[in-house]
Amino acid sequence: MKLEELIAPCPKCGSKDKIAHRKLLDNHRAHAEMETVKCEECGYIFFVNESMDEDEKKKLLNELNKVYG
Repeated sequence: MKLEELIAPCPKCGSKDKIAHRKLLDNHRAHAEMETVKCEECGYIFFVNESMDEDEKKKLLNELNKVYG
């Protein structure tokens, strides 16, 4: 995700606050993989990990946007 995308306002509600969801990769919790970035106010999804399986990504986006939409 580019810096411009991180600081951009949400197209749904205009908020600039975002939540990053990460998956921790080791026992020491020093390394993580970004899973999603979403708006803190309305739940709009800005980013989904590109290495995620396409079906899994679509399912996650649909589920998250349904809950927050």
